[in-house]
Amino acid sequence: MTGEAASTDDFAAPAGRCTAGDDADRLADQVLQLVNLERAEAGLTPVVRNTALSKMAGEYACRMIEGAFFGHKDAASGAGPLERAISSRYSFHAIGENLAAGQETAAEVMKVWMESPSHRDIILDPLWKDAGIAVRLGGEYAIYWVQEFGNPADF
Repeated sequence: MTGEAASTDDFAAPAGRCTAGDDADRLADQVLQLVNLERAEAGLTPVVRNTALSKMAGEYACRMIEGAFFGHKDAASGAGPLERAISSRYSFHAIGENLAAGQETAAEVMKVWMESPSHRDIILDPLWKDAGIAVRLGGEYAIYWVQEFGNPADF
């Protein structure tokens, strides 16, 4: 789900070039906290940050920026979240993904996701145990948000 392009210089990055920016980790932490608040209000267990999913989210945000596309399927390879999780060596029973672009704050992006039934359903799915969240700067929308949710395989 896209949003209005950010107009502030705080998010300026060269077109087609992806950068994490100074606040990426702080913004991702804020999103994770807001996700877990929503899950708690729904009587669900919190999700925990997973390194593989976080890396997957960051890499995919950069792919969208550098490839000048926005969507769950990579415009060049056609890979979706399942294929990206396998490539990231995340063993799973289920994977979910939310994308957004243009929102300037964690609260703003969470509001957009929670107002969208399909995005809300992903956030509030009781299957999820793990999450990876990334915020990257650049591209058409100036700021890209990626959430990856997983139900890890138990080996």
